[in-house]
This record gives sequence, C-alpha cells and structure tokens, in this order.
Amino acid sequence: MCGSHRVHLGRPHRREVMTPDTSAQEVYIRSPMRLRKLLLGLVLSLTAFVLALVLHTLSGAVVELRQGTEGLQSMETLRLLLSAAEMASRERGPANGVMGDDLPHDSDKLARLSEARRTTDAAFSAADKAVQSAPDDPAKLRAILSQAQSQLLQGRQSIDAVAAEPRRGRSPEQIRHAIAQMFEVIDDLTPATLRLTQVVQATYPKEANLLLAARVAADLREYAGRLGSHFTIALTKRERIEPEEYAAVEQLFGRIDQLHTTLLAHVQNVEGNERINQATAVMQSRYFGSAIPYIRAQLAAGLRDAAYSVDAAGFAKRYVPDMDSIVELRDVLIDEAVGHSRLEQTAARRAAYVVIFLATGTVLLLAGILLLLQYRLSRPLQGAIELILGVAHGLLDRPIPKPRYRDEVGDMLEAIAVLRNNSLARLELEKERQDLLARLKEQASTDFLTDLPNRRGFFELVESTYAMQHRQGLPISVALFDVDHFKRVNDNHGHGAGDVVLREIAQTCKTHLRSGDIVARFGGEEFLLLMPHCQLSAAVRKAEELRALIEQTVIELPDGQTLKVTASFGVDMCLPQDDTLHDVIKRCDEKLYLAKGGGRNQVV
Repeated sequence: MCGSHRVHLGRPHRREVMTPDTSAQEVYIRSPMRLRKLLLGLVLSLTAFVLALVLHTLSGAVVELRQGTEGLQSMETLRLLLSAAEMASRERGPANGVMGDDLPHDSDKLARLSEARRTTDAAFSAADKAVQSAPDDPAKLRAILSQAQSQLLQGRQSIDAVAAEPRRGRSPEQIRHAIAQMFEVIDDLTPATLRLTQVVQATYPKEANLLLAARVAADLREYAGRLGSHFTIALTKRERIEPEEYAAVEQLFGRIDQLHTTLLAHVQNVEGNERINQATAVMQSRYFGSAIPYIRAQLAAGLRDAAYSVDAAGFAKRYVPDMDSIVELRDVLIDEAVGHSRLEQTAARRAAYVVIFLATGTVLLLAGILLLLQYRLSRPLQGAIELILGVAHGLLDRPIPKPRYRDEVGDMLEAIAVLRNNSLARLELEKERQDLLARLKEQASTDFLTDLPNRRGFFELVESTYAMQHRQGLPISVALFDVDHFKRVNDNHGHGAGDVVLREIAQTCKTHLRSGDIVARFGGEEFLLLMPHCQLSAAVRKAEELRALIEQTVIELPDGQTLKVTASFGVDMCLPQDDTLHDVIKRCDEKLYLAKGGGRNQVV
C-alpha cells in the first residue's frame, strides 16, 4: 500500500470511510481491535458479576474453614496441655511414695518416680511444640507453659530435698510444702486450658457441652489426685491425721462431689453416645465405687489409731489406677468433640468445593463463549494483521495458517504467504552473501598451506588478549623461529618438498603446544608462537622441547625420500614498558639472529 490508495485482497464485504489522515493499514487494524474489545468487555462484565456473587459466598466459607482449622488446632493443643497437667498430677503418686519411704530408698520406687518424670517431661515437650504454632496468642500460652515448667522443677527439687532426709526427720511442713508446689503446676496451667477452651467453644459452639465436660473431668482428676496427696504426711509419719488435714480432705470430698454432679449433668446432655456412656459407667464403678470407699477407709484409720494397711507408695499404687477411669472419660469426651468438629469442617470444605466448582464452571462457560466468538470473528482478522506486521518487521519464521474458508481473510492469508516467500528468498540471498564475505575474511587471515593464522590473522587473534593480560601484569612470552637452511631444501628437493616441511612443522606445533598457545606462520619459513601465562624460563623450555621435536621428526617427501630439518628460536618475554606486541617480536627477531649466528638449531 502506498499513498492514499486502498488495496483490497479478495472481495471486501463492507466499505470503510477514509479520511486524508487514515491509511489502509489503520482501517484494517481498528475494526478487529474494536470488535475484540467489545466481546472481551461483555464477557468480562458477566464474569465479574458472577465472580462477585461467588466470592461473597466463598469468602464466608473460607473464613469458616480457616476458623475451623484453627479451632481444631486449638483443640489438639488443649488436649496436649490437659495431658501435660495429667502427667504432672500423676507424677505426684510415685513422688509421694518416695517421700514416705525409708532410707535407703527402694529401687523400684525410685525407678517409678524417674519414669513418671520422663513421661511428664515428654508431655510438656509435646505441649510446648503445639503451643508454638497455636493460632491464638502463642507467646502468652508459651509463657504460661514456661512458668508451669519452672514450677514443676521447683516442686521436684522440694520433693528430692524431703526424700533425702530420714523418714522420721521429715517434718509435715516440708512434705506439705513440696506437695503444694506440685499443686501449683496445675494451677499455673489452668489459664491456658481455660483460654483454649473458650477459643474452641467460639469456633464450634455445638461442641461446647463436650468440651466443658472434658474440662470438668480434667478438674475432677486433679482434685482426686490432690485428695490422695493429703494422705502423704500421715502415711509417711505413720501418724494420725491432723484436724487441719481432715478439714482439707473433707473440703476436697465436697469439691469432688460437686464436680461429679456437674460432669454427670453434661454427660446426660449427650444422647445416644455409647462410648461416653460406657466410659462414664467405668468411672462410676472404679473411682466412685471403689477408690472413694478405699479413701474413706484410710481416712477412718487415720482418725482412729493410724493403723494404716499400706505405706505412701502402696496407697498410690492402689488409688491411682482407679483415677485413670476419669482420664479415660476425659479423653473420650475430647475425641468425640474432635470427631464432630472434623465432620463440621469436612461439610464446610465440601460446601466450599461446590461453590468453587460452580464458579469455575460458570467462568469456563463464559470463557468458552469468548473463545468461540474470537475464533469465528475477531481472531482471524487479528491474526492476519499480525502476520502482515510480522513480515513488515522481518519476522518470517511464523507459520501462516491454511485458510479454512474461501473469504476475504483466506485471500489475505494467501497474499501474505506470497509476500513472506519473497522476503525469505531475499533473506536467503543476503545470508549467502554474508557467508561468502565471512569465508573471504577467514581466508584472508589464514595461511592456505599450513592452515595456521597468517601474520594478519595472528594479530587479530591476540590483539585483545594481549592488551588485557598485559594491563593485568600477567606473564606473556613470545617465540620466533624459522627452519634452518630452508632455501637448501627448496633447491635440492623442490618447492613441493618445502611445502611438506612447513606443513609438518605446523602439525607438530598444533599437536604439542598448550591449548591456550597461539602459533602462526609469520612469513616464508618463519613461525611465531605466543604463550600466555608463561614466564620466560618456561617459554625457553617449551621452545627447546619444540626444537627437539622438529629435529627428531622424519619428514616423508612426495618422491618417497625422507628428510630431517632443524629450527632456530628466539624467545623473549613481554615487558611492562612494551607498548605493543611488536616490541617483543623485535627482540625475538634479534635473538633469532643470534641463534642463527651461533650455529643454528638452538634456542636463544
């Protein structure tokens, strides 16, 4: 197209109104772009409307899923904290046994205490790991746990101090203080368990009853343990129970009865759960049907005549296993709460998946409509325009699609194919021209006889390398050598033999020089060798090796005769004051002259 003339390919089925400032190319570009933008805008508007509705629904589902995940994580953390509290409480049993034991302590009792402490430490470690990633204020929870661990250490130290005394020398105040410090471990953990319970209840309100029941069961286990610990002093001293201990025991009985009633009320609100009912029945039978009467019997003996049937360790061995039924009920309650919560989480996730599936289907449907419209309307025209612009900018490797229909676009594609083929032919001719120029340049820089760089090629190769290494102060050595009595070879054997000699020497250099060395035919029978990163002494040795190789080489001439030749070398090293490579070559030439004058076949 040129000027203001319009070129029509095929049969255009519409007319364009052109202004003096409008070219034919602009006419063909604007129309499909407008159509494409119109279609794209329509589909994007519908997509945005659908996505707005979907995102509104999905955002609520995502929030619910995130809160559910955090709630489950908090529930697992709560389980681990309750387990840590239980282990600390359980540790009091063997600790009381050791405090009630005579010196030297029974090895089995010490082993049980050591094992209980290891179990407690493992439970606290697991709780600490869970608290670090807790979704709700992990720093505060970890501080609470750290305080409880510190208190646990103090309690253990107090217990060990009491146990180190003779049994008769252990005062009630010491024993009471050690037990109280172990009680404080549980008290320190209580704020964390309460906080996590509140977080989980806020996320899963339907599980509030089960969680409250689990908390009550945990408290019941703790107070049951404290009840047993109040017998430690009397059992250790083998004395009657003091009035103040009796008052504390009766107060604990009241607290246990209250927790028992509350726990049963929560359990009764759970309908049709066989696991909970069975665990409750076991607790009723073992703890309230067996352990409580046993405690009452020991209390009666302590009030009467201190004729206890067991020591502190035996008391713990009889009493503690029945308390496990409370822990089992607590674990069942938490398991049920976790199971129900996971079901809710799964339902919420499925609802979110349904929303995502419907949204994806809607968007894909709209995208399909857009693609169909583009394929049938906008894409063919836009593709043809891009091909024309590509040819105009020299992008000739893009394939031109075969026309699907015999219309204006098909005619345009055929015309573009002709234009591209003509451009490719022109480029091929240009490439052949450039290749020819490159070959001519290479031939101008290469010695045709030896296939080594000639003088011009040598300086082109080493110019940049020499300048850079010379500036950096790197050692560069140069050797200039020629064949001794080369004229005699030509005179006696002919110029063909001289050519063979030069080729053999060139091949020897190629074979035995380093990969970074550069050798060139400098003219006639002269050769020039550049050795980068090479001190003068090493260059002299290299030249001597090359001289010896040339001397030892048996050259077979075309007529079947053999011939040996020698070479003289002038070697020198580039100096800091050298401006160009020609300076060192000049010195090498002078040394070559000395080698010739000194009898030839030597390195100077």
